[in-house]
Amino acid sequence: QGDKVSIRIDVNDDGGYQVSVYNYYRVPQIITAIAIFILLLIVIGGKKGAKSAVGIIFTMVCIIWILLPLTMKGYSALLVTIVLILICNLVTFFLIDGIQIKTVVAAIGSMCGVLAGAGFSVIAQRFMSVTTYQMEEAENLLLIMGTTDLKIKDLFLCGILIACMGAVMDVAMSIASSIAELHIVNPQLTRWELFRSGMNIGKDAMGTMSNTLILAFAGNSLNMMVMIYSYGIGFQQLMNTDFIAIEVIRSIAGSIGIICTVPFVAFIAATVFAKSHSTK
Repeated sequence: QGDKVSIRIDVNDDGGYQVSVYNYYRVPQIITAIAIFILLLIVIGGKKGAKSAVGIIFTMVCIIWILLPLTMKGYSALLVTIVLILICNLVTFFLIDGIQIKTVVAAIGSMCGVLAGAGFSVIAQRFMSVTTYQMEEAENLLLIMGTTDLKIKDLFLCGILIACMGAVMDVAMSIASSIAELHIVNPQLTRWELFRSGMNIGKDAMGTMSNTLILAFAGNSLNMMVMIYSYGIGFQQLMNTDFIAIEVIRSIAGSIGIICTVPFVAFIAATVFAKSHSTK
């Protein structure tokens, strides 16, 4: 008594109504949580925090109002996802630091890292015989296909691309900014010296970010892992479940994206900044 709930009302063929309680009404609480996050981002991050908030909102708008509707209309989810993460990648970097060499380098390098992670996931899917049809939501998605033009074949890969992009952007910007600062402090540094410094910086970020990504996937799957463990399933049987294969591909693909982003960004940034000095 006293709880606010969301009600679902269906109209029957005879004009009657079928009413059911859908769930708790959580809209105000969700809006409050988002507002607190954005407020902290702006208060602590200042002007750049505000720009980051705009970038987050832009990304969510692209996913909810572009990716999802186009996917439901039968467009290739993979193609739409690649285009959108490229756009969101560029917009986010340019919002934070404007259009300059280091943001362009970070954007290009992060896309290379994402594509490397995607390439691994494609190969891993083939060798492990894993597709979207083995995911938990596959049955419901197949039902949706019956009433829409949805094509679910590449949805598993699309999810990896989106998650991977979120992980590699941080690493890419850190390395590009560091190399840019090194170049400003000492313009005489050669391409090899800038590249080596970028790799050293990237190695530190590589370990922590990869670990963070794997822990994030493990945290999201904790309830399922507890349930599987409680059934007393043997190690060999556990490792051969679809669930474990899917999570392994997701985790390693994201980590490979981060690892490959480091040399990509370091090489591109070192080449660009060393060349800009030599042409002066």
